[in-house]
Amino acid sequence: MPQNQKNNAFAASWGDYNEIIQEWVVRCHKTNLIKRLWAKDPTLWKKKVSEQNEITNRLGWLQAVEKMVKSVGELTAFGNEIKEEGFKHVVLLGMGGSSLGAEVFQNVFGNAPGYPELLILDSTDPARVSDVEKSIDLAKTVFVLSSKSGGTIEPNAAFKYFFEKVKIVNANTGHQFIAITDPGTLLDKLAKSRHFRRIFSTPEDVGGRFSVLTYFGLVPAVLIGVDVSEIVKKALEMVMHSSAEEEPEENSALILGIAMAVLAESGRNKLTIVTPEGLESFGDWAEQLVAESTGKEEMGVVPIVRESLAKPELYGKDRFFVALSCDELPDEKQTQNLKVLAKAGHPVLTLKMKNRASLGAEFYRWEVATAVACSLMKINCFDQPDVQSAKEKTTWILKKIEMGQGLSMSAPKRTLESVFEDLAVGDYVALLAFLPARPSVVKCLESLRLKVREYTKRTATVGIGPRYLHSTGQLHKGGPNSAIFILVTTEHSETLAIPGEKYNFKELELAQALGDLEALESKERSVCHVHLPGISDKELDAFSVLFENVLKAQHAVPAN
Repeated sequence: MPQNQKNNAFAASWGDYNEIIQEWVVRCHKTNLIKRLWAKDPTLWKKKVSEQNEITNRLGWLQAVEKMVKSVGELTAFGNEIKEEGFKHVVLLGMGGSSLGAEVFQNVFGNAPGYPELLILDSTDPARVSDVEKSIDLAKTVFVLSSKSGGTIEPNAAFKYFFEKVKIVNANTGHQFIAITDPGTLLDKLAKSRHFRRIFSTPEDVGGRFSVLTYFGLVPAVLIGVDVSEIVKKALEMVMHSSAEEEPEENSALILGIAMAVLAESGRNKLTIVTPEGLESFGDWAEQLVAESTGKEEMGVVPIVRESLAKPELYGKDRFFVALSCDELPDEKQTQNLKVLAKAGHPVLTLKMKNRASLGAEFYRWEVATAVACSLMKINCFDQPDVQSAKEKTTWILKKIEMGQGLSMSAPKRTLESVFEDLAVGDYVALLAFLPARPSVVKCLESLRLKVREYTKRTATVGIGPRYLHSTGQLHKGGPNSAIFILVTTEHSETLAIPGEKYNFKELELAQALGDLEALESKERSVCHVHLPGISDKELDAFSVLFENVLKAQHAVPAN
C-alpha cells in the first residue's frame, strides 16, 4: 500500500504508520478475516465457546440491508399516510441506537415539504421534556416509542408523560403512537394493549447500535419524507464493496477497521471524526458505535466528534483523523486543514461520499470497520457489560425515593483542581452534563472543551446526560482508565410528574447522574461532581470562569 494511497472510496496519508498498516492488510487477507466475518465466525472476537453465544446472536446486521429492500415500498406508503393526515411533528422517544440514526436523517436531510418535523427526546431532563412539549401541537404529533429491549427507562418515562397528555386531546390516543421493538418485549405487549397505530417488529439478531439500517432508522426517515430507497441502494453498494470479493487494499471498511485498531495500539486512540457542515450528526452516531463496541477490557478507541480543527501543534501524538468528504457538500477549508495535519505527521484517512444519500453506505462502512477493529483487538464487539452498572445504581437510588427517603447529595469527593492534577499525557477530559441540550448550554460546553485543548493539548469530549449513558458510557467505565470525568448537574426549578411513578423527571435525571457517578467511582475513575444552582447565562458563565481559572492555575500559558 503506497503512502498517500488514493482510490474512489478513500484517500490515506499514514505518516510513520504506513508500513505497519500495510502489513496488517496483508495479514488480514491471509487469515481470511473478511470471509470469516461474512461467514459469521464468532471466533473472530472470542475463542472461548462460553463467550460466543451473544456474538452469534448479534450478526444479523450483515444481511439486514438486503432484508429491508422488500420493505421499502411499504415504509414509503406509511410515510405518505402520516403526511396525508396532516401531522406536523414526529417525536421519537428512544435512546442510543434507537434514536441516533433517526437524528442523523432529520439533521442531514430535514423534513421534506409537507412532511412532519422529527424531534428526538432522549433525555429525562425536565427542562428538555418541557421544551419538546412546548414545540409541538399535541393533536398533530405522532410519537414513536423506540426501544430494542422494550424496557428502557428513559423512553418509557417519556411515554407515560405524553400518553396522558394526548389523552386530553384525542380519545383514540393510541392512534398517535408507533412502536419499534423486538417481538415479545414489554413494549410490544404495551403497544398492543394500548392499541398503537403501528408496531414494527425488529430483527432480534441485530444489536441496537448496528440497527440504523433496520426499522429503527428507516421508519423515522420515511416519516419525514426521506427517500429510503436511495439510502438502501447506497448501503447495498457498500455491502458489495465490503465483501471478500473486494481486493483488501481497496476495501475501505477493512482499511478503516485496521487503522482504528493498529493506531489505537500505537497510542493514537483518539479517533477524531471530521465532517463537513451539514453532516455533523453522523459523528454522534459513529461515536456510539465505536465507543460502545470497543470500550471494554480496559481497552478502547475514543471517538472525538464535533471538534473544530486546529493547528497541528495543539494536538498530541494520540490523534487519528478520519474525515468524511462529500461531493454534494464541498468543504475546501476542511480539506486544507487535513493536508496541514497530514504534513505534520498525523495519520489522516478521508472517506469519500458522492451525496447525502451515500449515508446509507457510510453507516454500513463504519459497522464493518468497527467489527474488524474489535476482531483485531480481540474484544467482543456486540456486548456492553459496564452499561448495566450505572443502571443498577440508578435503580437503587430510585427505590429509596419510592420508599420515601428522598434524594440527597453527599459532599463531592473530588474537586475540579484535584482531578485536573490527574491529567497525564494521552489522557482526555470528559464533560458529562445532565443539562438540557439548549443552545446556551451546548455553546458553554463546546467552549470549555476548546479551552482544554488550548491549555493542555489534550482533547475533551462532551456528553449530555442521560443520552451519553447509551453512547460513551460503556467506554467511560470499561475502556482505558485515561480520562478525568467532570459530571455537571443543576438545580431545576421544575420537576414534571411521571404518571404512575413515585419519582418525577427531576429526581429521575439526578438519580441517573448520581448512579453514573457511583459507577465511575467504583471503577476507580478520576471524577468530580459540580452541581450548578441553575442554567441561566449568568450561572453558565460563572461555571466557565471557574473552569478556565483551574486550567490557568495548572497551565500558566495556553499550549499554543
